[in-house]
Amino acid sequence: MRGDNLYKILNFLEDRCLDQVNFWQAVFKSGYGASIGKLDYEHRKIVQQNKTKERERIERRRFQKYLSNLKQDGLILENSKGELALSLSGRLKLKKLQKERLLAPAHYKETKNDRVTIISYDLPLRFNKERNKLREILRILGFRLVHQSVWVGKVKVPANFISTLKKMNLLRYVEILEVTKSGSLKDIDGIK
Repeated sequence: MRGDNLYKILNFLEDRCLDQVNFWQAVFKSGYGASIGKLDYEHRKIVQQNKTKERERIERRRFQKYLSNLKQDGLILENSKGELALSLSGRLKLKKLQKERLLAPAHYKETKNDRVTIISYDLPLRFNKERNKLREILRILGFRLVHQSVWVGKVKVPANFISTLKKMNLLRYVEILEVTKSGSLKDIDGIK
């Protein structure tokens, strides 16, 4: 890219110049007759402060760039006072992200139960993404697929799982049964 060499040279020289400035600041802070250890300590402290300031500057710039991208995408708006607000498309995007996070597998963990639980579902085609996440969550919870869309396990179904299905209007497509007598289920691998 044009100007790369110039940039590298100037950046290199700036670093060397700052090193000299840091050194002289350390000398002045250490005081007359300070030991090499004291001088080295002050120099390291100054260098660390400068690194912290540089990291903060980089993070601030990264955040500003991210906000700028959100404005360009039309997800946020800024008024004349500099206050930020969600745009209509920003609100729609937020609702979509919230819906996706409801079925995030990280929210669920396996909890053993004495009784066998069967979960069966029949989701319409428009819920393809949700179906895939549902399968993943059922695996995480410890269920096993025994037939197309039928899962079995000696697992306690978490309350947050049921409330999530309800929030996403999926609960009417899902049946959750707890079996009190085993019948032919005792022959299935892992279920006794």
